[in-house]
Amino acid sequence: MKVERKLGIILSTILLFSSTSLSACIQKGFEALEIYDYFKAKKIFYKSLKKQPASASYGLSVIYSRNDNPFYNLDSALHYAGRASDAYFNTKEKKKAKMKEWGVDTLSICRHADQVDLLCFERATQQHTIVGYDHFIRHNAQALQLDQAIANRNTLAFEQAKSNNTSYAYKKFIDAYPQAVEIPEATARYEKQLFNEYTIHNTLEAHEKFVREQPSSPYVDQALDNIYELATQAKTPEAYLNFIRKYPENPAVPKAWRNVYNLSTQSRTPENIKKFLVNFPDYPFKEELEQDYILANTTYYPYQKSGKWGYLDEELKERIPLDYDWVSSFSEGVAAVMKHDKVAFINKNNHVVIPFEYDEAEPFVKGLAIVGKDDKYGLINRTGEIIVPLIYDEIGAADNQFISIELNGKYGFIDRKGNLQVGMQYESVGDFNKGLAYVKQNGLYGIIDTNLFYVVKPRYDWVDNLDNAFIRVQEKGLFGVIDPAGNVLVEPIYDQLSEIENGLALAVKEGLYGYIRPDGSVAIPLNLTYQEGVINWGLFNEKGYARVTTEGKFGLIDTLGNKFMPALFEDVGEVSSDLIAIKRHGKWGYCDYDTKLKIPYNFDYTSGFKENLAMVQTDGLYGLIDKKGNFVLKAEYESIELFGQNALLVKQNGSYGIIDKMGGVLLPVEYSKVQLTDDGKLLQLTTDDAVTYMPKTEVLK
Repeated sequence: MKVERKLGIILSTILLFSSTSLSACIQKGFEALEIYDYFKAKKIFYKSLKKQPASASYGLSVIYSRNDNPFYNLDSALHYAGRASDAYFNTKEKKKAKMKEWGVDTLSICRHADQVDLLCFERATQQHTIVGYDHFIRHNAQALQLDQAIANRNTLAFEQAKSNNTSYAYKKFIDAYPQAVEIPEATARYEKQLFNEYTIHNTLEAHEKFVREQPSSPYVDQALDNIYELATQAKTPEAYLNFIRKYPENPAVPKAWRNVYNLSTQSRTPENIKKFLVNFPDYPFKEELEQDYILANTTYYPYQKSGKWGYLDEELKERIPLDYDWVSSFSEGVAAVMKHDKVAFINKNNHVVIPFEYDEAEPFVKGLAIVGKDDKYGLINRTGEIIVPLIYDEIGAADNQFISIELNGKYGFIDRKGNLQVGMQYESVGDFNKGLAYVKQNGLYGIIDTNLFYVVKPRYDWVDNLDNAFIRVQEKGLFGVIDPAGNVLVEPIYDQLSEIENGLALAVKEGLYGYIRPDGSVAIPLNLTYQEGVINWGLFNEKGYARVTTEGKFGLIDTLGNKFMPALFEDVGEVSSDLIAIKRHGKWGYCDYDTKLKIPYNFDYTSGFKENLAMVQTDGLYGLIDKKGNFVLKAEYESIELFGQNALLVKQNGSYGIIDKMGGVLLPVEYSKVQLTDDGKLLQLTTDDAVTYMPKTEVLK
């Protein structure tokens, strides 16, 4: 017993000595750490790991976390910080009390761990790579910066996916980071890019495959729309019918049917509508067809009241109420209307068939209408499809086979499907007129035909309008004539040349003038002395007479160049059946064909006689006189125009009305404008705040 007791005392003494020795050793490690003797501190802490794991791990973590020693290693610092925390949790309270003397306790261990996390996060942010952030996320799972590291990692990964911009890259991101805030955008980009990759060649087959293989994609509708556009590029009834037969489930089938209808019935008559129904008995919108049939022969007239517009029918019954700020006339079954500064198209049932989305619009012509938005113009068809994008600064008349366009000061031509047929190579072009259009290139004018071939290559300084076969041209300052085939009728030899007027054109050369025929031959030799302005006042009138001057006096010649009236007057006016308007001493009167004065010089202006009456002006007002010079209608009107056979449209005190030739009032003089409708059935009467109508027969008996 004594031996055992003695042995126990010895062992206790050894253990106490050992514990005391280890504590002293750890303390020396912290003392070395305090004076930055990292080699000594590290050596002591490593030796103490087994007996003092919490304190030794803490000390080692501190050494590895500091970048002022060769042992700096954040991964090691993180490792030993974790070991210190785990070991401290299992340390007895008596030891914890001793450790506190060295500055090691729960608070210091936690603070140090947070500091190591912060240093690791700063390292990751400096690297700013997906690998760096992933490393931090894996090893610093309790870090306060974990969420930020995940967010940074996801942002980098998403930027990488966007840089690659492939559906594979986006799908890889979505699968790898399903909780990322970028998932909605990544998903949207994935769907869009997947659609683009499927349809990169923009073929029908590619779009069909996409719809078949990706039925839940948000781009299926776009693919179906593109199938419609691709299948109907020809924009013909046959193309739309083929589309309907091949893709009966496509949402654009109703639109295709309406295009078949619109193209087949551009002239919306009952006969054409009936014929269409016979040809297409499976047309799905028969009720609309019936309405169109009923309304086809009903004319709608725009009318206005208090700033609002609507439509009346031929019986002056309101068909469309006063709902609009502006309206056009109906054309091809629809009309442009404006509301809140936007233009739409309505049908005769007042249904909006093309939405309010344009700033400007012109009536439909041959199935197309010019529309504008933000000062750019394009073409739409009657279903509202954009045939020509709204990209041009100007678009010419839409009723031609080829339509002129302007973009950035350059001109060309497109066809009715919007395809560019003549490049934007011209400085100016004209609309086609009788199969011809002028073009201007490098400052010179030429002419093209409807085959888009040159009739005349650009060579002239100026080209006349192409209305007739007598086309005036200018070259090197002189005028000549060509025909529509480009043949030269008259070489450019004249200083001035008028249009053909009543069978002859006036030509000026070297101070003399005469007249030429439409074929270019000379009718009256150029031996008349040129006078300023003769190109305007020297043309032949419908009676076959032209004014000439001699020594400042006016007379008349006939189409053979013979003198019809000697040059005796200050001016000569219209020639009537037996009287000629003449001017002397600043006033107008009338003489007979022998120059004998018949009506004195009492007037400031005179017209020719029609049905034994002539319009004259005195003191700024107009009236009518008979062949004896007596006033049949007093000179008290600001203007007088023949209106129909026996009525006169007159203006008095700024307002218009209609009277008979004796002055009887047929329509009160109280309108700002009076005119016949295009069909000649009604009088359109305009005041400051209204546009109304009246049957013509109520005024013009």
